Amino acid sequence: MKKYKNQVEENENFRIARNKAERAAGTRGATSGMAGSGATSGDIAAVLEARDQVGETAQSLMAQGVVAPKASRGAQVSEVESGSIAEELGIMPGARLIQINDIPLRDAIQLKMADASEKISLSVIQPNGHNEIFDIEKDAFEPLGIGVDAELFDGVTRCKNKCPFCFVDQLPPRVRNAPNLRRTLYVRDDDYRLSFLHGHYITLTNLSDDDYARIIGEKLSPLCVSVQATDAATRIKMLGNASAGDIMERLHYLIDNGIQINAQIVLCPGINDGEQLDKSINDLTTLWPGIESVAVVPVGLTRFMPPDRGMKTVATEQAQTILKQLKPHQKACRARFGARFVYASDEMYLLANEPLPSAAFYDGYPQYANGVGLIRAFLDEIKTLRRQPVRASHIATDAPRITMVTGSLAAPALRELAGALNEKNIARAQVAEIKNTFWGGNVACAGLLMGEEVLRQLKGLDCGETVFLPPDAVDNQNRMLDDITLRDMSTQLGATVRCDATGPLQMAELLRRN
Repeated sequence: MKKYKNQVEENENFRIARNKAERAAGTRGATSGMAGSGATSGDIAAVLEARDQVGETAQSLMAQGVVAPKASRGAQVSEVESGSIAEELGIMPGARLIQINDIPLRDAIQLKMADASEKISLSVIQPNGHNEIFDIEKDAFEPLGIGVDAELFDGVTRCKNKCPFCFVDQLPPRVRNAPNLRRTLYVRDDDYRLSFLHGHYITLTNLSDDDYARIIGEKLSPLCVSVQATDAATRIKMLGNASAGDIMERLHYLIDNGIQINAQIVLCPGINDGEQLDKSINDLTTLWPGIESVAVVPVGLTRFMPPDRGMKTVATEQAQTILKQLKPHQKACRARFGARFVYASDEMYLLANEPLPSAAFYDGYPQYANGVGLIRAFLDEIKTLRRQPVRASHIATDAPRITMVTGSLAAPALRELAGALNEKNIARAQVAEIKNTFWGGNVACAGLLMGEEVLRQLKGLDCGETVFLPPDAVDNQNRMLDDITLRDMSTQLGATVRCDATGPLQMAELLRRN
């Protein structure tokens, strides 16, 4: 999702800046991997140096037959950058990349590593069917200039767990010859590559020896891991998988081999709360700094949740109890580590009717992409916007009329933004809080808004010239979850519908440019 990727990039930039400072001070080893989309050449150089210290890469292990590559269709070239190495070699859109250095091409990580390398061999099938091999010498970190049609060329690794709270199980069934939700929502992914590239949370229950070899050999770090509980019996129950109980051993192995982890606990009342939550936090603190942070997030339930599973939402009093329970852990970790280590999600504070902590509380936002501190950062951007002087060009002009669409959770923050935009005469802004009528349960986040829901609740409202949707509610083909496109919505609303504003300052800049 577009917004989610932007959040991950911002999260990684926070982490990279902090890790650089710690390395300069001699307080951190150079074990961090190439960040999914925010890494610099210097960061990748540190990865390559660390990899040399570790030993052979996963690719060299493949070449020796120690690690077996998965079957792959290769990657179809979608675009070739003008003036790039690929254009000079005659690689054309529609070509298929098959191998790099005689290793089958499985994913975009290999292409990123190729961009960082000085010498590579690239096997390509051109659109005319001719197979060509290019031996390339280039500057380190000089990109090949190739855009591809996907990120995983051998298919996504599916989840083998049967979590009782699984969101995919809470989707309505697909019906033949009828409107349905986006097909990709029904994919149960548990792929370490998506964790590395985009911060998806994985369980480690389906990793093979080959997967571990590659993660460690290529330093694919940090990874995001759904721990849920460290007690073996509790985690087995949480994941519905008899082999899920050895999470501490798996985490130890990765951390001992230089992989950093950000962990998550999805809080399910009556299962992994109370004493189990204390145990999980205490156990995970023993793995610091290999585990950089732990997020505690409330379980999300929809009206499609099978009733026989007995799952319960986190109520207001329970959320308040959880926040109180975390405080002594945070205080102790702050004293020992210089960081609070465990953080509740924004949603937990909103459920508890508690004020959000300050930016300093989040210690550099290590779990920003997981909704931990996101609203605080958003509100602080609004403060920055309010401090900016009113531009002379805006004083005597009519500001554009806009409508900002959001869900119930984020609506108060969006109203703050609307007030700031109005004060600065950047826009005449209003907020449309879309009530959750499709999902039911406790779903109130903006990223799960449905196109039909938005259209129905905006019907009859004067939306102005532009309607801004939450970026994480729209995919890279400009479709909502129910496949309604932005073009369809623009036609029905009689306004331009866009989803490219990822924060208050960017929103203000987009409006000023227009």
